[in-house]
Amino acid sequence: MKKIISIILLIVVMAGTGISQAAAPAGKVDSEAMTALISKYQNKDGFTIMSVGGVALGFIKMLADATAESKEDKEALDILDGIRKFVIVEYADASDEKQAAFDKDLSELLKDADKLIEVKDNGDNVDIYGTISKDGERIQDFIINAQNEHAVICFFGSINVKDLGGAMDVAY
Repeated sequence: MKKIISIILLIVVMAGTGISQAAAPAGKVDSEAMTALISKYQNKDGFTIMSVGGVALGFIKMLADATAESKEDKEALDILDGIRKFVIVEYADASDEKQAAFDKDLSELLKDADKLIEVKDNGDNVDIYGTISKDGERIQDFIINAQNEHAVICFFGSINVKDLGGAMDVAY
């Protein structure tokens, strides 16, 4: 968990300093194409897909707010305000062929997207994609691809970098 928090903190720093803007030409994460890809594998053996949006996401936000113990915790939850849906795809139980097909489709979809962070640690590879606004204040459609774990987490909507920074202060 500390590793993921550290990665997200690095994204906040990058967005705040504009480092990511100086990299390759801006490439947006195509949320519609990502949703279509997830739908393509929705009923395949070995794929577990959890999608939370709409009323369920509103309920989660409300529950998290109600159980927050301090003002800082409540402020950290502001990070959820811009998220309209999140999806978790886990496919470790899929056949090698289906895993390879999904990985290929995902790589093709994300090939032109901005890779914000690439982490390689003891054989684990985690790539994080998203679109940082020109002013560096928001991250749009945030995708975490944990390749070795055969898992993808998608946050559709936008995250305010200041709120993300506040969440990191609470986490540490």
